[in-house]
Amino acid sequence: MRYKNLEQLFRRTAFKLSLSACPFLEARLLIQKAAGWDESDFFRRLDSAVSPRLVRKLSLLVEKRLSGWPVAYLLGRKEFWSLEFRVNRLVLIPRPETELLVEKVLSLPLPENPRILDVGTGCGNIAVSLAREKPRARVVASDVSRRVLALAAWNARKNGVRNISFVHSDLLRYFIERKQKFEVIVSNPPYVSADDWEKLDRPVRDFEPRKALVAGLTGLEVIEKLVSQSWFCLRPGGFLVFEFGAGQENEVRKLFDRRWSGPEITPDYAGWPRVMTVRKPG
Repeated sequence: MRYKNLEQLFRRTAFKLSLSACPFLEARLLIQKAAGWDESDFFRRLDSAVSPRLVRKLSLLVEKRLSGWPVAYLLGRKEFWSLEFRVNRLVLIPRPETELLVEKVLSLPLPENPRILDVGTGCGNIAVSLAREKPRARVVASDVSRRVLALAAWNARKNGVRNISFVHSDLLRYFIERKQKFEVIVSNPPYVSADDWEKLDRPVRDFEPRKALVAGLTGLEVIEKLVSQSWFCLRPGGFLVFEFGAGQENEVRKLFDRRWSGPEITPDYAGWPRVMTVRKPG
């Protein structure tokens, strides 16, 4: 199909994506991806002719989007904490509510140069955001996947973060074996149950990594390990901060015995209990 100019291509693309929540935004972003442009390039060329090559590349992206592909995977990037992160299907797409973890850690009474551990770092969005906000902190990002760690390290370099290191570890095993301690352990662990996985939106089930979402039969299996292992890796007075799922608040509270101070629950933007903060006395 021939198009008079870029604006016509843009409007017809938005029409094709009309069932999306933000069809005009998605249309612009997919055109920019297909052409290799930034936002200013796009608006500067609205009256310009479009090449058949651009139309072909865009058609493939629109086809994928209509089949359910998340926009972030098509673009290969996602914004989090006003920073841009490269993402692919090895990692979860960062969600806005996970910014609550960053906010909570930044609100804690910490020393000037705390040691902060992000467990299951994924694309590195939490660790990199904290390292940017606290340049004197020593941030460690861990993950069970070396390929994921390589992606997180790329994102750290892209965002100009130097006060961060990356460690291959199954939860806290590496740090327990080496008796390493932290002022803060933060995590967005898998917390979806096997049954609830089937109820998730199709794009999540079809495209995002199941192992980063599903913890087991109850959804609490990874959180249970995280809680029990964190005791051995927190300095006296240190904090454990993690995200949990809807309806899990009461069960998560039961994981903490009298040794812990707290817990404190922070609701998400919709008012649902979302973030748990507890402290190791000392």
